[in-house]
Amino acid sequence: MEKKIAVLFLVGILFLGTSPLFAAENAKKESTLRRVVSIEKRGVANLLTAPAELAYAFKPEKKSHPKAWPLTYIPRFFANTVIRVGSGVNDILVLPWYAAASGDTPLTRHFDLPDYVWEKE
Repeated sequence: MEKKIAVLFLVGILFLGTSPLFAAENAKKESTLRRVVSIEKRGVANLLTAPAELAYAFKPEKKSHPKAWPLTYIPRFFANTVIRVGSGVNDILVLPWYAAASGDTPLTRHFDLPDYVWEKE
């Protein structure tokens, strides 16, 4: 009796993972050309809007450091701008070559910045 219960338990666990296989919709895979174009657009947008970090770095910095923000704002602005410009250059020059083989994650996500300067953190 114990063997039957153990076998049924193991078979039940085995089939628990099969329900996602019967999903109604499959994720559509975007063509490589569209992915490359969207990466290029994101890179150009990041390069052109990088100076906007002057305004967008102010509010989170003042919220994080209410008393010391005059001292921390300039390094934060400079760091965010450098990261955003680097991400834009990476999107334009490097990332399209890897679009077919791997993910298209921008560098800004690795530094906990939004993809675009106007998105909230």
